[in-house]
Amino acid sequence: MSEKKTKHTVDSTIKEEKTVTTEEKVEAAKAANKKAATAAKKAAKANAEATAAVAKDTAKKTQKAAKEAAKKSAEATKKGAEATKETAKKAAKKAGTATKETAGKIKESASSTKTYNKKPKRKVWIQHLGREVSEDELVERAIAQFAAVEGAIPVKKISLYIKPEEMAAYYVINEQYTGRVDF
Repeated sequence: MSEKKTKHTVDSTIKEEKTVTTEEKVEAAKAANKKAATAAKKAAKANAEATAAVAKDTAKKTQKAAKEAAKKSAEATKKGAEATKETAKKAAKKAGTATKETAGKIKESASSTKTYNKKPKRKVWIQHLGREVSEDELVERAIAQFAAVEGAIPVKKISLYIKPEEMAAYYVINEQYTGRVDF
């Protein structure tokens, strides 16, 4: 029986050793997983930092290139503006010389021909059967009569029809209102 007991003790010791070994293996695997996860996290963090650094560097380069392009564009615009200004000055100078020459020719021409393009001042009088009335007086009377009848409507246009045989003038104001004014 002692042999049986010994065998049983040996078997339980082996089982315990196996259990201990399995538990140790599980713990070792957990530790390895933990180390692997930590290493993966560090690698991911390093990768993210590297990507961010590259992106930051690229952004700086792009910004620098944009500033240089804007500077070149501003310089080109400034040069173009200066060239346009010079061209405009030259054209104005030529135009000024041409204008002075033309003005001189016009003065010479005007003094030699003595022609006038202005309308002469006029005063129209209507005489009939011993009565006399001016056109201006008839227009003023027509406007006054219109204002008395219609009120504050502005007069933009007036047409006057004079009929000496009736001793009257007929008017049309603003192509709408009509009336009669006696001499």
